[in-house]
Amino acid sequence: MEFNIEKKENYTLIQVLEEKLDTHIAPNLKSELVLISGNGEKNILLDLAKCHYCDSSGLSAILVAN
Repeated sequence: MEFNIEKKENYTLIQVLEEKLDTHIAPNLKSELVLISGNGEKNILLDLAKCHYCDSSGLSAILVAN
């Protein structure tokens, strides 16, 4: 599993479970962020505690949530 998504009362928590946020994972994360934002969620918490590396595609996916 690449990431875990939990809907809380006031926010949605997305935990990246991989050590690398790169071209293999970023497209899936970006898709989920677009869906969550499209559903009207304004408070998205992104937990990158387990992620030790992020390339430009990972940064692009994160910026979609902004």
